[in-house]
Amino acid sequence: FVDGQWVHDPSEVQHHYLSSSPPGPYGQEQYIFRPEEHFKAPPILPPHLLQVILNKDTNISCDPALLPEPNHVMLNHLYALSIKDGVMVLSATHRYKKKYVTSLLYKPI
Repeated sequence: FVDGQWVHDPSEVQHHYLSSSPPGPYGQEQYIFRPEEHFKAPPILPPHLLQVILNKDTNISCDPALLPEPNHVMLNHLYALSIKDGVMVLSATHRYKKKYVTSLLYKPI
């Protein structure tokens, strides 16, 4: 604001001419994917959920009843281990404040 008038620097980029849309033609044609652009199917299970704490070995020096602290993405999920000797094992881990509780259910099949 100079001498009662709005003045701008002509070397500055004028933002009202910029568009957030990518450049290119826009029309009614539908884009057709080429074969190399097709994606593979997503994984059955996200990789961070594959780290089941029940399958991890514990240190010899610690109590075998204690499990390592679970990752936050492992909480409130139901895990089913593969059936062995006619028994299916289900587990779920929940957090209350700073404590973690893992519940196990052994179900004969």
